[in-house]
Amino acid sequence: MAGKAKFDQEAAFKAIVGSDRQPVAAEMPVAAAKDKGRVQRSYFLDRDIDKALRRMALEEEKNLTETINEILRKGLVQYL
Repeated sequence: MAGKAKFDQEAAFKAIVGSDRQPVAAEMPVAAAKDKGRVQRSYFLDRDIDKALRRMALEEEKNLTETINEILRKGLVQYL
């Protein structure tokens, strides 16, 4: 494939938005800044437990994360 032109990302950007503009560096999302003390994990739950957690969160008018954290803190009191 001799002679095939390579894609020039910078030239394509300038053609779309204009040659006088520069790309803006991505900023850290606001949500990530407030969750510094949290980690995201994934666990498999039995379906009945998941239903109960969601129902409890709705009844207490809390989000699912708050509800699960509250339950885990009560259950893990001897380890915290």
